[in-house]
Amino acid sequence: MNIDPYNLPTAYAMIDCNNFYASCERVFDPTLNDKPIAILSNNDGCVIARSEEAKEAGVEMGAPEFKSRKLFKEKGVVVRSSNYALYGDMSDRVMDVLDQLSHNIEVYSIDEAFARVSTNIFDDLNEYGAYIKETIQQWTGLPVSVGIAPSKTLAKVANSIAKRNPLFDGVLALSNQDETDQHLKDLPVQKIWGIGSGMTIRLHRHGIENAFQLKNTVQNRKWVRKNLHVTGLRTVLELNGMPCIKMGEALDKRKGILTSRMFGTPIYELDHLQEAISTYASRAAEKLRSQNSVASLLRIMLIGDKYSNLKGQYKYSAGTSLKVPTANTPTLIRLAKGLVNHVYMENTKYKKAAVMLTGIVPNSEVQMDLFDPHLYTQQQFRLMECLDEINSKFGRNKAAFASTGLHKEKEHRNKWLMNQNYLSNRYTTRWSELMVVKAK
Repeated sequence: MNIDPYNLPTAYAMIDCNNFYASCERVFDPTLNDKPIAILSNNDGCVIARSEEAKEAGVEMGAPEFKSRKLFKEKGVVVRSSNYALYGDMSDRVMDVLDQLSHNIEVYSIDEAFARVSTNIFDDLNEYGAYIKETIQQWTGLPVSVGIAPSKTLAKVANSIAKRNPLFDGVLALSNQDETDQHLKDLPVQKIWGIGSGMTIRLHRHGIENAFQLKNTVQNRKWVRKNLHVTGLRTVLELNGMPCIKMGEALDKRKGILTSRMFGTPIYELDHLQEAISTYASRAAEKLRSQNSVASLLRIMLIGDKYSNLKGQYKYSAGTSLKVPTANTPTLIRLAKGLVNHVYMENTKYKKAAVMLTGIVPNSEVQMDLFDPHLYTQQQFRLMECLDEINSKFGRNKAAFASTGLHKEKEHRNKWLMNQNYLSNRYTTRWSELMVVKAK
């Protein structure tokens, strides 16, 4: 007996914030409404996000800032440095709203989430999608698109259509097979969630160009397994409305954590490198603890100027292992600084530094060694927990280790700090940058 996937008791909703970074800027500065906005990467290097108006003005993703200044001026593009403190907090607010609207959500990225929807409670899923959209808009000020379907992959398809096609006003619930098939015929295979470039090439070789054709390969599962493997078969089943990707499966804990930045200006001094590496090690440890993990391998990298350094050498790296994995910031800072001392060369112009943590495992799986000098004790764990709580409540780096140099006046540490010449206020995470309301 065939089961109609469009009559199952639950469905999946994909909620995606529209032009998220630009929209966050507009929430607190309504004068930016309808204006082209370009968001720059770390160090104000290149364009990483655009409003719809900026796309129409010809602003390209990845375009270097210094090459785009003329276009920005001609088209009246408003430029902003990436304000991750603001974006992260606004993302949390969106997810909090979703958590109140659905009994089961999965945060997929900073601006996307899946939600389980009960089809028994909501007769019209388009109406429910509109309710989600309007509630998030009203409570956070952020515009979103909503796609609802029997599987996660189809929900991603529906969301993409709702976002691009103004006829759907940001909401599309796929409610029957005929409607879904029409949309799948217009969707190239490379646009399907989970289909990479390698699989796209294989599909094209077999004459499969769109999602509808891929969906129909379900009739020959042996061929799918042989040519597309288990991952491809799962995608094919999902396109047929058979949910194969459970909630929580799509987002796995990171197997490696990399924290790196280009310096605001090139630096030569060892003490400045030590401060930068200490800061990056501290941030990497914070990320590690946020996923309840510990790391057993640490590596640092220093990137010099390719054209000015002696002997043509411009990349320097070193690593070390820990007998017992840790997420203790002082331990990681001490080890990272020791590695910097090992690879540092005088009279070398450094442009970038990085800290990488690997060998990551859940902190519940660590076997302690009483004789290990880097033992992550319960006392250290509580100290790190307190540190994270302070910075979460009052803003990043409110409590920091002296070796990072973050306690110094900005003019004494701006050599390695990244450029943020177009940074807006961190309205929701800094008391000193709260929006001021004046009453007449």
